Amino acid sequence: MHRMALWQKLYYSAMVLTLFLVVIGELIWLPDPLRLGSTIYWIDVIDELIYVLMLIPLIWIAGSLIHLRSHRRGWMWVRAVSIIAAGLACVIILLTVPKKLEYSAGAFILTWLLVFVDLFVHERIRRKLPMKSISLFAITVCLMLVMFWPTKYLVTYPGLTLNMNRYAHTSEGNVHGDISGVLVFERPAFPIDWVYAKLFAKYSFEVENLGMTLGEYNQEVRLMKADANAAGSAIAFQKVGKGKGISSSGVRITAILKDSPASGQIQLGDVIQQVKGQTVTTLEELTERMKTVKPGDQVSLTVLRGGKQVNVQAKTRPNPDDASRAAFGIQVANEVQYDLPILVNYHDYLLHEGGPSHGAMLALTLVDQLTPCGVTYGNHVAGTGTMEPDGSIGPVGGLEQKAYTISRTNADVFFVPVANESEAKKGAPSLQIVPVRTLDDMMKWLKEHPKQTTGQLSCP
Repeated sequence: MHRMALWQKLYYSAMVLTLFLVVIGELIWLPDPLRLGSTIYWIDVIDELIYVLMLIPLIWIAGSLIHLRSHRRGWMWVRAVSIIAAGLACVIILLTVPKKLEYSAGAFILTWLLVFVDLFVHERIRRKLPMKSISLFAITVCLMLVMFWPTKYLVTYPGLTLNMNRYAHTSEGNVHGDISGVLVFERPAFPIDWVYAKLFAKYSFEVENLGMTLGEYNQEVRLMKADANAAGSAIAFQKVGKGKGISSSGVRITAILKDSPASGQIQLGDVIQQVKGQTVTTLEELTERMKTVKPGDQVSLTVLRGGKQVNVQAKTRPNPDDASRAAFGIQVANEVQYDLPILVNYHDYLLHEGGPSHGAMLALTLVDQLTPCGVTYGNHVAGTGTMEPDGSIGPVGGLEQKAYTISRTNADVFFVPVANESEAKKGAPSLQIVPVRTLDDMMKWLKEHPKQTTGQLSCP
């Protein structure tokens, strides 16, 4: 029997490591309750573990060098140099932009394919049909399809908690309380997810209906994250008397759906300032103006485009949620101005891609940092919810999974938007869940339910 060479062992071991890390990556939420000290959460550890991925191309490079040393003839030089170049590119990208794995994906896949070519050619020299290499390639491709082939469903499953004081810190504040945010995973479902759903709790599936491409969706949630950062900060500064909060000057078009009847007249990024000659400064005003429009009508709009006001005629359609109402087939958000007199430094987490649901807890965190002795009164606080311009806390998705995620930690209270209370209790019946409408509601509850600890006894 032909004995496997060292370079082949290295090639195969890196492939096994790849599959292992893929499986582990899908279950990255399981160790979330792990804490290193009082401030380092599991999500912080993940940011460092990402560098483990460099082992895979490095092992392939080592295998290629050993193979080249023992077989220096013919096309071996070309195959070795190709593997080494692609592997080094993968390592360099991971080192320079470790929190954008999609940037290194192309170099990683190319290295993997070149390794298979090397195995195939080497086996082809010894036998007419290299069945071993072909079979291994087919098995690997099948496994990857099971792991990563997107279906028509979206899956939501438990996620990670993050230390809000590590996520955001003001230049003029100090850390006082223990405040946690919570993230859940929501993405296109892969076939393997139905297996995970049988093994673990709180996996839910729904038919995908993004109304846009996945790339557009990812861009939108990144913008939502930036808006949530600004909104949470502005409201917090206003609360402690250091800013004017948030004002709105129109409604920005953040996405144009594929079947929008107005797609030829309006553009992404347009700011709607008038509808039928009537001023629009907020989403609420836009909704009010659209009540007089019938589905199918053509509506005159004044939009701000490239710094200039432009008049357009936009056609409407029936609203999918209510056929009696007119809609343009767009997604919109208030065009707001944030008063941010104090610098806030944000930590860029690998797994915090985007979304607005951390806004309320960000506001509470910054108020806590800017208030002598803080506002948590010794409680370990967790929560979720958007931060609206008027200081209210808006509903968010994935509450069943978020509540379950928090229930696995030692949080004393989990603040949720009023509209999400029943869903949160379904996810964690034994967790102390407190529904709130405003930032003031959270601060009032904490003051009325102090948890006596040494650090809080001297605070008013």
